[in-house]
Formats: sequence, C-alpha cells, structure tokens
Amino acid sequence: MITKVLRNTVWLGSGEVAIKGGLFAAMILIARGSGPAGVGTFSVAFSAALVAVLILALGQQEVLIREVARSPEQARILVRGSDSLQFRFGRWFLIAAVISILFVNDRELRFALLAFLPYAALRTATVTRGAAFKGLDRMDVESKARGLEVVVAVGLIAVCIGAGWPVWTAGAAFSVGAGAGLLWLVRRLGGLRSDGAPVKQAMMLAEGWPFMALAVASQLLTHADRFLLALCGVGAEDIGFWGAAGTIVWASMALPQLIAVSVYPSLSRMAQKGGSPRRIGLVAAVSGGAAGLVVALALWLFGGALIRLAFGPEFDPAAPLLERAAWALPGAFAMMVVGAVLAAWRRQLRSLWVMTVALGLSVVLNLIWIPRIGIHAPANIVPLVYSLAAVVLVASLFWLQEPDVEDR
Repeated sequence: MITKVLRNTVWLGSGEVAIKGGLFAAMILIARGSGPAGVGTFSVAFSAALVAVLILALGQQEVLIREVARSPEQARILVRGSDSLQFRFGRWFLIAAVISILFVNDRELRFALLAFLPYAALRTATVTRGAAFKGLDRMDVESKARGLEVVVAVGLIAVCIGAGWPVWTAGAAFSVGAGAGLLWLVRRLGGLRSDGAPVKQAMMLAEGWPFMALAVASQLLTHADRFLLALCGVGAEDIGFWGAAGTIVWASMALPQLIAVSVYPSLSRMAQKGGSPRRIGLVAAVSGGAAGLVVALALWLFGGALIRLAFGPEFDPAAPLLERAAWALPGAFAMMVVGAVLAAWRRQLRSLWVMTVALGLSVVLNLIWIPRIGIHAPANIVPLVYSLAAVVLVASLFWLQEPDVEDR
C-alpha cells in the first residue's frame, strides 16, 4: 500500500503542480494584460465553469475510483454507464445554462461565461474517464491529460493577451486545451478491462449524487463569495483583488487533494475488508491540519511579496486579503483528507451535510458583511467557516455506525 500511495502522490503532485501552476500563469497573464477588472471577470467565469463541471460529472468520478478499485475487471463497463448517465443529463443542463447566461447584463462577463461552457463539458469528460484509471492506481493518466490541457490553454492565452483580445477569449483557450487533453486520454481507454454484466445507471446515480452535491457545495464554499460580491454591486476591479488573493490560497489546496486522491483507492479496499475509519480519520485530520497551518503561516509572512511579484504593484490591496484568508487552510486541509476517509467507507452523506451547513453560513455572513466592508468580508469569513466545519467533520468520526452498516 505504501509504495502505491507514494507513487500515486508523486504523479498527482506533478500533475497538480502543472495544473495549478498553469492556472496561476493564466491569472498573471490576464492581470498584466487586462488589470484587476479583467481578473475579476475571469475569476467569476472560471469559477462558474468549475461549478458546472461538478454538476455535469454527477459525482461519477468518485464512484468510478471506488468501484473500479473494488472491481477492476469492470472498468470499461463502469465508464460506459457513467458516460450514458452524464450525456442524458448534460444536454439539458447545457441548454439551460446558455439560456441563463443570455440574461447576464455585463457583456464581457456574458461572453466569458459562454466561452467557458465547452470547457466545462470537455473537462467533465476528462475527469470522469481519468477516474477509472485512478481506481487502478494509475494517477499518471489524468495528470498527463490535464497537463496537456493547461499547456495548450496558457499558450493560447499568451497569444490572446499579446494580440490585445478581450478577456473572454481566455475561456475559448481553456476549451481548446480541454479538448486536446480529452483526445489524448480517450486513446488510452482501450487498455481497460470490460468483463461482467452492464451496471445499472440507477445505481451509478444513487451512489454519485451525494458526491456531486458535496463537490458543488465545496466549490461554492470556495467561490460563491465572488458571485455574491458581484450580486452586491462590488466593482470588477475589487473582485479582481479578491480573485488574486483567492487564487493563491486555494491553489494551496492541491497538496491535501493529491494526498486524498492518492490514498482513496487503498482506503476503499480497506473499507471493503471491514476496517474502522475512526483511527485513520483522526490521523488524517491531525496531519492535514498541521500541514495547512504551515502553509497558512508561510502565506501570512510572505503573501504580500508574493502578490506583488506575481501580479504587480497595482494588486497591493490583495495582500491583506491573502494574509487573512490563508488561515482557512488548516481547516480546509483537514476537511479534505477526512472527507476521503468518509467517502471510502461510503459515508459521503456525512461530509455533504457538514459542507451544506458551512455553505449556508458562509452565504448568510457574506450577504450581511459585504454591504458593510466589501471585499474584506469574504477574507474574514472563510477562516471562520472552514475552522468550524473541520471541527464538526472530525467530531462526526465518533458518530459513525459499525463499519458493515452503510450510512446512506
């Protein structure tokens, strides 16, 4: 197990460095070419695209990792079942999304949202297919596909910025990159085994929707404040300052995410054998919280210099936002790794309830404080909400039923 986890961590780490580094490079290019207002528009559109990916995926990536780890001989059958389920739902979701976007008043934001829609569909297909390989402890496949995606996207964004094109073209660049990554990955699907009877889509949906809801709640907890800032009339330039700070803070989440995904297949097999999640969950929580504390301290000490170096002196107002928001990381790190433990034991609903309550608290506090203190509201709220949610999620480890009773 240790060898597999280390190998998985290396591959996922390399992939996450490339992916997060590419996104960071894209933000820098947009900041240098379009200023804070451009970063604000890009941040809102990209955040909306990430939420769309999670909805379109229907939680199938987590289901595939777990089920392929348990039944590797059914890998391609499971992928086909997920594909069919996502296609039936996705066509209606995308039509509804286009209609909704057409009512957005801001012309630049409207075009950016439309440009990111193909990216949402293509990235959904990439992460779903890549999940089947992750269930086989093949973390390198999706990492390579996503790496290709980012290289193509950043290269095209550099061309767009150099040509002086509007910021919405970044969405088109990411869509082209996602298409390239998906084409590369599809060629690897032939190596998956396809034995056994077809899986029931009702089962895939029943197992997947809690993951989907949890992922959407997690993403909204991270990015909903940008939508709320725009809803409350905060200018694109100020949203750009918060977007710059948030990009650095949430890029740090690549560390617990890669660890959680690395151990997830092994945890799933341990759960199948009847092991208890309590001890593993507590070790994960303490380790994750300690790692988050180290990263938060580093950002608190050097965040201002990092903001100026990456985005330029006109983004100096983002520095205090980064220094405050960084203290959300201990709780966020702990939640990420404990969530993987709960998911492996099919207790994903426990994480969902905690995340949903945390999201509701965040929205209420933002709506109260944004009209009073503007972009400083989310910077103060995220550490509070993540810390409280982490405490509750860790405490839930002691509320679990016996390992052979599924908490659904």
